[in-house]
Amino acid sequence: MKTEELEERLLDTERVLSQHAKRLKQLEEREGPQAPQPIVPPPSKDYTSHFEELKALIKEHDISKHSLQLYALITSFWEAYNKLPKVLPVRHYHHFEAKSRGFIIGGFMLLLATSVSVGLCFSLFRENSRLQESSTKYRLVRQEYPEAAFWADSTYLLAPEEAERRVELLEETEVIEK
Repeated sequence: MKTEELEERLLDTERVLSQHAKRLKQLEEREGPQAPQPIVPPPSKDYTSHFEELKALIKEHDISKHSLQLYALITSFWEAYNKLPKVLPVRHYHHFEAKSRGFIIGGFMLLLATSVSVGLCFSLFRENSRLQESSTKYRLVRQEYPEAAFWADSTYLLAPEEAERRVELLEETEVIEK
């Protein structure tokens, strides 16, 4: 906003406040000072007739009979409670029933399946590690001696059984030489 707009709004606000102040003064002059008036309590009603009716109703209904019956009932409960033994004897029997035989067999089967799967996982882990070592060795040979790797691949592809027999023969001659 510009300063002219702000000044104009400020002047309008001052005019409105001055008009309100004039109106308040006029209202105060019209009413004039008034003394506070004491508060007078309302006149009280007479409830004695209502109280008499209530007393008569209470006398008609004898409450003492009900209280005596309630007291007798409470004392009989208390006596029955005191007659109960403090510790109740309980016997625990732990045994296998014919119904639980299936659960036991199922548990042993699950234990057997778990042990077999853990053994299989361990065996596969060892085999995987051995194959990774062989793969790394073969890739090293392929990088350093590509002709020898090509020869090994082509020999194996042409006759896999013959290649296995040649490897066994070479291993035997290597063991003998050492």
